[in-house]
Amino acid sequence: MQIKFLAESKADLRWFKQYYSRVFPAGRTKADQQYRSLLILLKSQPRAGHQDNNYPGVFEYNLPGIPFTVLYRIKDEAIEIMRLYDQRGEFSNDRKS
Repeated sequence: MQIKFLAESKADLRWFKQYYSRVFPAGRTKADQQYRSLLILLKSQPRAGHQDNNYPGVFEYNLPGIPFTVLYRIKDEAIEIMRLYDQRGEFSNDRKS
């Protein structure tokens, strides 16, 4: 399966990269590993996340050990990354999709 990043997720991804390069560089290696592992997992097991109760057809996957959650959907032969949320309140990027 192909992974596509929707427009809404691009600012989230920039924040993810910025956070681990500027704010918390000590966590960068682990965050990079979890992110790469997620992409591999979703390609082989697209339903690895759990269904989001608020949005039918949307899956949620919490990245282990880091405070980020990915919202995605499966459409045709693609996994569409909709959002990459920062779970911490002070950095939260409002969970609206």
